[in-house]
Amino acid sequence: MLRKLHPNSYFEKSSKQCVLCSDCVMYRKENILLIFLLLLTDALAIAGALVFAFVARYTLEWLPLVERLEPITSRYQVMIPLAIPLWLALFALNRLYDKRYLLVGLEEYRRVVMGCTLGILGVIVVSFIEPNLSISRSWLVLSWISAILFVSAMRFAIRRVIFLLRRRGRFITRAIIVGANEQGKAIARTLSPAAASGIEVVGFADDFLPRDSRVVDDLRVLDRPAALARIAAETGASEAIVVQGAVAWESFMEIITRSASSLNDLTIKFSPGFYEIMATGVHLSYDGVVPLLVLEKNRITGLDALMKNAVDYFVAAFVAVVLSPLLLLLALLVKLATRESVLEGNPVLGRREKIFATWKYRTHRKGQDYSLGVFLYRLGLDKLPQIFNILRGEMSLVGPRPIPVVRASAYQEWLPTLLTVKPGLTGPWVVSGAAADSIDAEIRLDLFYTRNWTIWADAQILLQTVVRLFQGERPRVAR
Repeated sequence: MLRKLHPNSYFEKSSKQCVLCSDCVMYRKENILLIFLLLLTDALAIAGALVFAFVARYTLEWLPLVERLEPITSRYQVMIPLAIPLWLALFALNRLYDKRYLLVGLEEYRRVVMGCTLGILGVIVVSFIEPNLSISRSWLVLSWISAILFVSAMRFAIRRVIFLLRRRGRFITRAIIVGANEQGKAIARTLSPAAASGIEVVGFADDFLPRDSRVVDDLRVLDRPAALARIAAETGASEAIVVQGAVAWESFMEIITRSASSLNDLTIKFSPGFYEIMATGVHLSYDGVVPLLVLEKNRITGLDALMKNAVDYFVAAFVAVVLSPLLLLLALLVKLATRESVLEGNPVLGRREKIFATWKYRTHRKGQDYSLGVFLYRLGLDKLPQIFNILRGEMSLVGPRPIPVVRASAYQEWLPTLLTVKPGLTGPWVVSGAAADSIDAEIRLDLFYTRNWTIWADAQILLQTVVRLFQGERPRVAR
């Protein structure tokens, strides 16, 4: 029989005494406000899309395959107001107002496409049920496309606003990590800063370290897992991240059995006991009736990988063609200024530890700076030859900073994650300013990017890179 580590469990006592703190109440109010804002903007986007489709269908002369007809306006005056609540209900059924699926990148937009598709199908069903509401097929197609674009644009704008508010401490979830082993520490580092992840780790609960033991930076052991409900109430935490294998079996089972009663105000999340699983993605598989996690071979897979590669190759090919005169001119000027080889090669580690050389224009002459080299470096033009690394499939436009082979040992702990994607021509280390003031800070930014990649993050980083380079700002830390 297993020995009980905590005979006087705090779960039941704290469940009666716990009173939600003001931070918890504020967090709930913020969630309600976010849902209300999404409902409002979705309704406006759907209405705008349906009206725009009507105007485009019956007024634009250049639309192909569309017969010019006079609209039966009365039908649309009924159908459009009827469609809005119908679409919102279908959005809700598709979990578009479930906080678990909000602000999570492409998954949210995938659900937007599905919701809009179901909305159009709902409109079609209504038009079949009531013949007097029969509507144009071309209007349906235009409505579907417009709704996807309008709703996605609104959601993108809301995401930007939420990310800005997070920098001011709003819309932040507080979490306790249960288990202070190396995996728990790694999770805490990955979730930092809270403004980027949306989760603020307030401390640890652990069976094996004394209370108030320092674990990561200023984060400490708050108490044992048996007191999870109490310390959650005291810190305003609404989530607990349990690291399997880092807590005693009795504590683990008690958390599970009490999660529906004593811990009903606390969301319980489980992290695998082997943190390396976070180096790549996982998906759920059912073998018979047994749910199993399947480890992906790469971090970015499927449609995400297709989109990222397509953008990389298209932009790199476009730049190579359009800027080819500039590339040749810069090569000639560097040759005349240095009388040395035009390009400098630097062996780095690529995806899956494949070694290749990144190329850049020479910015030193006999070990000394020269005026053209300073100019090229200041504007980032020295890296233009790396577009050919992208075309060869060795690099990406955006990714973690390339790791020099000679310094690989310094990154050994994080290589399994960093090398699941291609290194980037630019990345978080370029646009984060003071947040990337050390190698450790750079690594944390790269890890966060790797594990939370979205196509929108790439677009944002590319735009910020252009702005920073025109301002003459380069990364603070040299590698």
